[in-house]
Amino acid sequence: MKILNIGYHLSRPACINEVEHPNKVQIETIKYAGYNQFWIDPSSIREMASAAAHKALSGTGIQTKDIHFIIAGHSGVPDYIGIDFSCQVGAELQCSDIRTVNLVEGCGSSISVWFHAASQAKRLPPGKVGLVVVAQRVSEVHQDRFGMMNAALSDGAAVAVVASDDWQTSSPTLHYLAGDDMSDCRYVDMMRIEYGGGCQPVRPEGYDVRHDKLGRERVMDIYKFTSDDLKAFLALREDNTIKIIKRVMAQVDRPLNSPFLLQTLEGEQSIKSLCRKMGIVPERSNLSLVPELGHIGCPDLLISLKMLIDKGDIQLGDDIIMSTISTGLKWGAAIFQYDKV
Repeated sequence: MKILNIGYHLSRPACINEVEHPNKVQIETIKYAGYNQFWIDPSSIREMASAAAHKALSGTGIQTKDIHFIIAGHSGVPDYIGIDFSCQVGAELQCSDIRTVNLVEGCGSSISVWFHAASQAKRLPPGKVGLVVVAQRVSEVHQDRFGMMNAALSDGAAVAVVASDDWQTSSPTLHYLAGDDMSDCRYVDMMRIEYGGGCQPVRPEGYDVRHDKLGRERVMDIYKFTSDDLKAFLALREDNTIKIIKRVMAQVDRPLNSPFLLQTLEGEQSIKSLCRKMGIVPERSNLSLVPELGHIGCPDLLISLKMLIDKGDIQLGDDIIMSTISTGLKWGAAIFQYDKV
């Protein structure tokens, strides 16, 4: 499978220095993690994905009638409970009689979309393509944009146009080489949204999500962690990130060429630590995008990929490692090659 083109949508930038929040210490913690700017979108996740899809298709000569499948994933809260996001995107493009897959795996969708897309791409009829769609829109009624984790959560969407390997093109393309993921289900409640679902459908009167316990505090409370338990948990997060990357690297039948690391934008310290342990210099990562993008959830990797190719930081011949950690807990990784072939 190859990526023919990528489009992304970011709406309105905001600055962390201008945020009014009851927990000023948390805002300072987020600044320390390298965040400066984040993105807010007043529209629906459906409209955001539609904008990204039209950008991805623009200039390719591909029409909506040529789309054979849509694989979509999102992190955050859907527009409506239970609605199929992949079909929302298809509705925006007036698609009918196509295959859709809707993934709700938090940031993990940024990797698992590729498994499904690669499987579908093998069976594409001649002249047909697929769309891979990832999006996040924070519902500030349900989620504290600054409290779910030590990050400034952003709204954004990205879409990739994908085709089978035998699709002929004169432009450079990104080839999907391998991918895998793994879950430790003991921690499924770690980042759950407390209100709005079937168990607790109604928020208490006067409830303000900004006063919720912070991510690390919630983990300790839910799982009754001691300080030693928390240290072990944090070590597990990083160890499994490296484990899944190495597992995917082993699936590629050659050494990686000048690998470029794209990690979920979960803070500068986290990305620097992973680079150090993987033997990759930070300049060969998406570290520089943390202040500019914030944490966009599952679109992090695809938006990073497009921006860094456009900037010339990722060049022909480079192998790209995508890596994420997500609610679940889920770890995932995928490898692409950027080349003319």
